[in-house]
Amino acid sequence: DSFRTLLTDCKRLIVPLVNEMFGENWQETENVELYQNEVFITTGADEKRITDSNFTIGNSRRYHIECQSSVDGTMTVRIFEYSTQIAITTAESDVSKTVFTMPASGILYLRCNDSTPDSHEIVVNTPGGTVSYKIPIVKIRDYSLDDMLSEKLFFLIPFYFFNYSLEKMEKDHALIEDMKNTYLKLWDQLESLVQQGKISEFEKSAIKAMCDKVAQSLTNKYDNVKEGVDSVMGGEILDYEAKRIRNES
Repeated sequence: DSFRTLLTDCKRLIVPLVNEMFGENWQETENVELYQNEVFITTGADEKRITDSNFTIGNSRRYHIECQSSVDGTMTVRIFEYSTQIAITTAESDVSKTVFTMPASGILYLRCNDSTPDSHEIVVNTPGGTVSYKIPIVKIRDYSLDDMLSEKLFFLIPFYFFNYSLEKMEKDHALIEDMKNTYLKLWDQLESLVQQGKISEFEKSAIKAMCDKVAQSLTNKYDNVKEGVDSVMGGEILDYEAKRIRNES
C-alpha cells in the first residue's frame, strides 16, 4: 500500500530509484507516466492480480518494479507473469510479425538475508533460441538513512523501518529512544530539503505519512515500540493532511 500510494502521489520520486536499480541516468524532470497495474493470470480460473508498478519515464522506456516484504521463491515467476502481460498490452503487430517488448523489471526487497542475490536471471527457451535477462534487486538493508538522503532515494525512506530488530527494541528502552531520535532528526532533514527546494511540502508530508503507515503496521505486536512510534510519528496514514489540502484545492 505504501509503495503504490507514494508512487501514485509522488511519482517523480521513483526516478532516482530507477537510476539506482537499472543503472540509468534519467533526470528528475523527466515525465513519469503511470499505467494500469491490474493483470489477469489464467490458472484454471481467471485470477486478477495487481502489480506494484507499471510506468514509463521520458515517454519511452517502460518499467515494472515489485515491492516484496521478504524473499519468496515464486517472485521470479510472478515477475515474468506480470512482465509478459505488460508486453502483451503494448505489443505491435503487422501482417507478418508481432513484437512483444518486455519492461525493465526489478525487485525491491524490504527484508532479505545473506544468501539473497543482487539479481535474478530469467531464461526463456524459445523455438528460435534462448533468451536471458537480469532482474536487478535493491535491498533496503543496504542503505542507511544518510544514503537515502544523499543519493535522493527519498522513495526508500518509508521502508527504512524494516531494518530495525523489533524483538530487541521491545525489550530495550534505549533502542526505542534511539529510534525516536533518528526519526526526529529525519523530520528536520526533510524540512531542510523542502527549504532547499529539493522536495516539495507535499512530498515531505507523503514520505512522513508512509513512514507512519509502515511503522504502525510492523509494530502491532510490540506495545513498547508502538508507543514510541506513536509519539514520534503521529498516527496519520493514507489520508494525510497535505493530500486533503491538494484534493480540496
